[in-house]
Amino acid sequence: MIRRATIHDVDRILSIIRDAQLSLRDLGIDQWQDGYPSRDVIEEDIARCVGYVQCNDENEAVGYAAIVLSGEDAYLQIAENEWHTPSEYVVVHRLCVANDCRRKGTAIHLMQHAAAIARSHDIHAFRVDTHRGNVRMLAMLEKLGFTYVGIIYYTSGERLAFDLNLDTSKTL
Repeated sequence: MIRRATIHDVDRILSIIRDAQLSLRDLGIDQWQDGYPSRDVIEEDIARCVGYVQCNDENEAVGYAAIVLSGEDAYLQIAENEWHTPSEYVVVHRLCVANDCRRKGTAIHLMQHAAAIARSHDIHAFRVDTHRGNVRMLAMLEKLGFTYVGIIYYTSGERLAFDLNLDTSKTL
C-alpha cells in the first residue's frame, strides 16, 4: 500500500534514508553524505503533501518518495526543446527503500504511483534525475524506459536528467 506520509512516519523515513545514505557511500557516491535529506526536508515534503510511503502489511514504511507536480527549477538548465516530454510533468525526488525491502519492487511501485498521480492530474510527462554513480537507480530508469536528456547541476553536484512520456510508456 502507498499512502501520503504523515508526521508520525518521519523517524521511520529518516531510518530508510540512513540505509540509502550508507548504500550510496558503499558505492563510492558522495550523494546524500552531507546530512541531506534532513528531517526538515522530509517534514516540508509532508507539509506540502508531496511525501509518500510504501508500507508493508504492518503499515510500516519501507520506501519513501517525494512526488512533485510543481516542477523542478534545476530542470530549467536544460532547454525545453531538449526534453522529450511536455513541459508539465511529475518529478520524483528522495526515492529510497529500506535495506530489507530492496529488489522487491518497492521503488518501482513508488514510481508507478507517481505516474498514476500525474495521470490523475492530466499530466503526461515524468522527469527525474540521479547521480551518475547510482547504478541501482540508473538500472531502474532503463528498465522503466526513461530516456537520458542531459546534465543538471545542484549545489551538491551534477546529476543526470531523464524523462518519460507517460502516453507511450509500456512500463508506467
